[in-house]
Amino acid sequence: MVAMLAALVLLCLVCAAIFLLNRPGSRRPYFPGIALGAVAAGPAFLLGLGLGALSWRPERAVPLDFDPDLLPALMGLMLAAVIVGAIIAFPLAMLGAMALSGLGQDNIGLRHPAFWALTGAFAATGPAACIGVGDGVVLTAFAFTGAVVASICRWRTSWVT
Repeated sequence: MVAMLAALVLLCLVCAAIFLLNRPGSRRPYFPGIALGAVAAGPAFLLGLGLGALSWRPERAVPLDFDPDLLPALMGLMLAAVIVGAIIAFPLAMLGAMALSGLGQDNIGLRHPAFWALTGAFAATGPAACIGVGDGVVLTAFAFTGAVVASICRWRTSWVT
């Protein structure tokens, strides 16, 4: 049931993006910004998990001691986060940037970077909250990741006025 609903929502978003892109006068987003946003999704999710843990469970926060022996493992974790995050985030970032840039063609208020960041946060957190993915820590990580990716996708996007 959830998979069918997710597939239906994705199909609607693809149709809306195609409609918005085929309108005369609309500008496409800055594609290197979309790629950069997708690459930043994995590390942003890890940072969002840390921020979520600090904000939702401050009593469990402990100081971390730096151990140089863990540096290769942390670099491997970051590389894996970049690869997995980019694979997951690129199609969604492309779809969101195309839709928001098309909507921004008609309404100057929808071009504001804060609108893009809030839209990214809600777009990433909404489906996760509906299917009950986790607690506040995980939802904070999704919201932070969506806002970061949408803000980077907004970078250097221009419109024809």
